[in-house]
Amino acid sequence: MIEYDEGIHLKGTDLWFDSQKKVQLSFISNANTNCIVSHEKIIATPQTIKLLEKRIKNSVVLPCPFNHPFSLGRIQIEIIPAGYIPGSAQIVVEFDGKRIIYTGDFKLSPNETSEPIQIKKCDILIMKCRYGLPKYVFPSPQGVVESITDFVENSLLSGKIPVLLVETLGEAQDIIKILGNKGHKLSLHSSIYRTVKIYEEFGIRFSNYERFRPSQIEGKVVLMPFFLRGSEVVERIENKKIGVVMGWAIDKAFTKSLFKADEVFPLSNIAGYDELIQFVEIVKPKEVYLVYGFSTEFARTLQKRGFNAKPLETPSQLKLF
Repeated sequence: MIEYDEGIHLKGTDLWFDSQKKVQLSFISNANTNCIVSHEKIIATPQTIKLLEKRIKNSVVLPCPFNHPFSLGRIQIEIIPAGYIPGSAQIVVEFDGKRIIYTGDFKLSPNETSEPIQIKKCDILIMKCRYGLPKYVFPSPQGVVESITDFVENSLLSGKIPVLLVETLGEAQDIIKILGNKGHKLSLHSSIYRTVKIYEEFGIRFSNYERFRPSQIEGKVVLMPFFLRGSEVVERIENKKIGVVMGWAIDKAFTKSLFKADEVFPLSNIAGYDELIQFVEIVKPKEVYLVYGFSTEFARTLQKRGFNAKPLETPSQLKLF
């Protein structure tokens, strides 16, 4: 019933989930996925559509709000929140007498800017498992946020400029909201600034931020996309301290070395290993198909717990960044 070919396909239908190749109809789970191509038609939430506006302009877009079931031929579809970023969604499909759920990226514990996750039971669960190894059990977000706040305040007190390298969409906005609410002045790279403006259209409020201007960063916290480490825009910032905020920072020494950082902070808006297990145990599916990340390893974990689980895609070396 389910097959993988550069995306997840529901056999016997035109429906794909997060397809990485052009297809007739694909559900797009969130605006931060790496599978944005010009499909003929796209199913996504209004928030995801807004965040992807310029990248999907050649596709016919079917906006689907949360919890509004609809029919597509023989398929019954409902979109429910995934808890990752605004508009991030799971798709619930009723087909041939079975309920199938594809999660996309999801998060069980709440964050600052996303809708809370909604969980439904199903027969077949298709799940992304980016952090499907035991070492990816993340510390409490509150503790990590306190460490980030300490890093920022200590840097400023010592006359340094704290530069946080972050994911452009996701953790960046959570950090901006938290630090801004604490009264810190924030200087945002243009890509992060634009995303914050879109979030504000969704009714999410931020404070104390402005667009990055190299000559106006004294006494401010600078947020840059992590891929700009080593670029001229970051390297020209004098008297700086570099902090990296990402899930992969659980590998502290590796992340510090990779980004030549002073400190790293393991904060993730995507489910860690323990949350992946917890989610499956709540849903209690008869079959589990795993995609992306450590799908083969996590399938073994679930098999030991009595689940009929297997990787859907051909295993390949994981690309971290």
